[in-house]
Amino acid sequence: MKTIYYDRYGAPEVLYLKELEKPVLKDNEILLKIRASAITMGDCEMRSPKIPNVTWLIVRLFFGLRKPRKRILGSYLAGEIESVGKEVTSFSKGDRLFGISERFGAYAEYISLSDKAVLTALPSNMTYEEAAPVALGLDSLHFLKKAKINNKEEILINGAGGGIGTYAIQLAKYFEAQVTAVDSADKLEMLRSIGADKVIDYKAGDFSHDGTTYDVVFDVVGALSHTRSLRLLNKNGRYVSAIPLLSRVLPNLWVSLTSKKKMMTGLTSPKIKDLEFLKELIEAGTLKTIIDKKYALEEVADAHRYIEQDLKKGNVVIALE
Repeated sequence: MKTIYYDRYGAPEVLYLKELEKPVLKDNEILLKIRASAITMGDCEMRSPKIPNVTWLIVRLFFGLRKPRKRILGSYLAGEIESVGKEVTSFSKGDRLFGISERFGAYAEYISLSDKAVLTALPSNMTYEEAAPVALGLDSLHFLKKAKINNKEEILINGAGGGIGTYAIQLAKYFEAQVTAVDSADKLEMLRSIGADKVIDYKAGDFSHDGTTYDVVFDVVGALSHTRSLRLLNKNGRYVSAIPLLSRVLPNLWVSLTSKKKMMTGLTSPKIKDLEFLKELIEAGTLKTIIDKKYALEEVADAHRYIEQDLKKGNVVIALE
């Protein structure tokens, strides 16, 4: 099978096409023929040595200090089951699925996954390419729930133009919040098209100084400083970041202990029931995927270069059909 492989950290050029044998299934696994997978900024960060500050050491200790332990990137995928292990009862050959591989491996034609993996049936109104990135919305859902977003509240979503951000806008609107979306000027029209009530070009000036405050600030990219984050919150506001930075732990705790404001981050734990909830919203027409570009498997290095220029509007996918 064809894969995109890498055996050292570095620029996109370290990614290369490699032929490997199909995975040998364990009794409790399925073999998924991947039809599409998503390429994320997280993949780019795993490939490069640019993970910020102390987080770099922690990530590298887990995934490989000098060279990567996981040689095939990619977590978000959609495809069709080619075969199942003899103990698998929840899936059958031919099932069309989408979801997440928590052990990576989606930059490939095939992948073996546990029958307990976070996967569910492909939405009836989505293509494989549209479904592949949807599990990114699990992060969006997790952090909106963590912030306890309520109807009629005002939320600012910083870095709203990527995969997590575009799903977050639509989910916040589902929860009946008023959404202000922040990103670069070229993405603002797209953000309006998926429901943002207001949009801000972050390059036009420091929007934290205009006096507007919010019930919730969701910092998808972790780019807001501690001071700016506080300035954007009303007296009972909640700040939540999708990027867990160790440098923010103590300042966030201090604010939470000494005021009515709450500042939170953390890691997500994907759940099948949440993925099925997203599927229900998709089939109801409430949630959709924004796809910016599609690449062939052998073009993944080009996709990484594109994403690292911060040009991506929504999602970038590998199309393997």
